[in-house]
Amino acid sequence: MSVANVAHIVGHGSTGPRSDHDLAEYIEKDGIVNLIMLCLECHKVADELESKFSVESMLAWKQAHAEKISSLFAIPNIQNEQQLLSAVNDLLDENATIFRECGPFSNNVLRGEGGDGLRLWRRRCLDTIIPHNQRIVQLIEMNRRNFQYPWDVYLQMLLYKIHVDAFQDNCLMDRRVNDYKLFPREFDYFIKTKLGIPSSAPKVMEQEELEYRHNQIKTYINRFLSDHSNIKSLQELNQSTMLVQLVDGRSLKVFVTNTYYFTDYTLDRVLEVDPAVDAIICSCPVIQYSPSAKRICIENGIGLFMLGEFMGAIRYSGEQFLNYLLRSEREDRLSNISRLAKDLSPPRGVSIYAFGSFLRRKLYGDIDLLVAYNEPADSKAIKEFVSRLAVETEKQFGEPDITVSSEREFATLKLKHNNLAKVYS
Repeated sequence: MSVANVAHIVGHGSTGPRSDHDLAEYIEKDGIVNLIMLCLECHKVADELESKFSVESMLAWKQAHAEKISSLFAIPNIQNEQQLLSAVNDLLDENATIFRECGPFSNNVLRGEGGDGLRLWRRRCLDTIIPHNQRIVQLIEMNRRNFQYPWDVYLQMLLYKIHVDAFQDNCLMDRRVNDYKLFPREFDYFIKTKLGIPSSAPKVMEQEELEYRHNQIKTYINRFLSDHSNIKSLQELNQSTMLVQLVDGRSLKVFVTNTYYFTDYTLDRVLEVDPAVDAIICSCPVIQYSPSAKRICIENGIGLFMLGEFMGAIRYSGEQFLNYLLRSEREDRLSNISRLAKDLSPPRGVSIYAFGSFLRRKLYGDIDLLVAYNEPADSKAIKEFVSRLAVETEKQFGEPDITVSSEREFATLKLKHNNLAKVYS
């Protein structure tokens, strides 16, 4: 759909918006100079309230925006090393500030009450950090011929560039990479040292970062779990493992990981450290785990969870613990099935129910659906609808198992699990 209009600054004809301006006699009304891209709402506002939006103001908008866009792509020719390094350092400092205040281990994410911290962090990655990363690389690459070969700044940048590419891939690709190159603090230290800015040595910074993350994890776990009604006690065994005593008598040895994307390979590494873990918590909200890693953990009796999942799962035992499904995920599945059914326009008098593992488990085998119809019914129309329902359900969710019955037959059915949910009527 169109979300923007090509608007005229000086309007067409003698009665258009701003058409009485002195430029009206001289300017080419449909020429590029007189055109500006506006969103639909702003276009309407600017034209209907023309007295508040002068030709000069709109031309200034256009010029400022053009200069901003140009600056994003234009790399200046810099022959003074201090000037170039200062530009790089400014970008590094802004990225660092965003990471501290909005990043995955920031208070904004770990202690935020609104739940929007992660969304804000991802947005800042896309609109600020990735462009800054690319500009740093380009500033050094495009100006390297201005300095004596071999240029130590360029050599240091190459290590940083590996991180830049990996970070961008993890932000933009559907499949995230676990063992990607982390931000090389040596590069930031090198730039600041060249500029004479006091900075901690990389080894010290690395130790501080480990302790910082460790303390954040401890705070994160304690804040949510120490007062949990199902937890009797919580003991930290070492930097990555804790012992959770539950009120029902169970004792869980829990491994806490910072891994960016938890995969089968990550699971092997965790078990090399401690093969006796009962559960693994991906502590940071940015972390995700792969479906295959979840499946392997379930098969081996190990719970693999995000923190919120763990908080709910410990109320249960056995398969319900290992394959716990958040209520919000269950509601999302119901909502999506309901939307799909509605879009297919079921015949009059038809009701649709979902049940089974699709609504009880994180990993489900198939989608159980039940189509009930009022009698008398158009059997041909119902058959055609069920066929379309099967096709669309498989496209979006996986293989469906659809049962069809009359409302009279439906009333006599006895389901093993009482989790029948109506998604359409």
